[in-house]
Amino acid sequence: MHRSVFFILVLSVVFGTAIVFSSHHWFSVWVGLELNTLSIIPILCGSFFPRSVESSVKYFLVQSVSAAIILNVVVIQAWLYSSWSVSQPLSFVASLLVTFAVGLKLGLFPCHYWFPDVIQGVGFIQGLVLSTWQKFAPFVVLVNVVDVLNIQVLVCLGALSVLVGGWGGLNQTQVRKVLAYSSIAHMGWICCTVGYSLSGGCVMLLVYVVINSGVFLLAGEYELKSLSHMGRLSYFSSSGAVCLALGVLSLGGLPPLFGFSIKFISLSCLVSNGSFLLAGLLVLGSLLSLFFYLRVAFNSVLVLFPQHSLVAFGWRNAGTCVSVGSTLRGLLVSFSVSLSLFGLCCLPVLFSFL
Repeated sequence: MHRSVFFILVLSVVFGTAIVFSSHHWFSVWVGLELNTLSIIPILCGSFFPRSVESSVKYFLVQSVSAAIILNVVVIQAWLYSSWSVSQPLSFVASLLVTFAVGLKLGLFPCHYWFPDVIQGVGFIQGLVLSTWQKFAPFVVLVNVVDVLNIQVLVCLGALSVLVGGWGGLNQTQVRKVLAYSSIAHMGWICCTVGYSLSGGCVMLLVYVVINSGVFLLAGEYELKSLSHMGRLSYFSSSGAVCLALGVLSLGGLPPLFGFSIKFISLSCLVSNGSFLLAGLLVLGSLLSLFFYLRVAFNSVLVLFPQHSLVAFGWRNAGTCVSVGSTLRGLLVSFSVSLSLFGLCCLPVLFSFL
């Protein structure tokens, strides 16, 4: 893909998200979502491998169905109430359909089935974009309509997403699928919190984006496609292995790492609103997720993966293992890792936004 074409597509993705951010009219929200989707598709299949093309088609179909549901619901709302305002109250059926459409875009249960396959079929950078930036536009739609949605349905979908994300990642050996199920679980935490505190959900999303970006960039830098590749990471980059372990454990929410703030903020909001059963379900799902986070950390730093000696020392001729210190990617990784280590110092600042 030519550099100027790539630059135009990236600008279109950003512009589509900005339209969703700044719009209070349903038609312009739909236009922003469609512009965002149509611009990201060529970026996903830019390498034009069969697997990436398949993932791009899956992503396009899922996003098209979601946008079509939103457009049909708002057209019916405009026909009944003569209003295209996002803040217009929704009927029970319309509320369920909008929740389903937004959940389909975010990858919530039961609409999560497409997300791990799409992440597995694209590169690490494209997977990072799908797990972070592409969540912003549907999340803004969810924030705008959360006051007129059925909160019980949204909270149930979020809790089931946490459980499914933890359970689905247990049997995975591919790094991108592990991170995909991790994203499903984290979006469940965020959606459960949004039902009770909008500012808390926004803070959790920003913290997750920072930590997840560091993990994706490190895995992409060293081409860690499976857990066996992680077992060889400590041979040629002990600092990279330690940084990856810290990032993964931060995603798991272990104190005193920065990811613990996500769990702490969410549980604080839920307990203060009396949702003790929901808080218990989220903690249970988090324990399931913590199992495969610890497995990734053990494979990258603490134990050596079973492998042949010739494979273990094949890093001597590997050209993909470069330093990450002097590039933009290295700066982003350093920022993410430093936040994972010292991020809890920012916890009082985060609580000031609640």
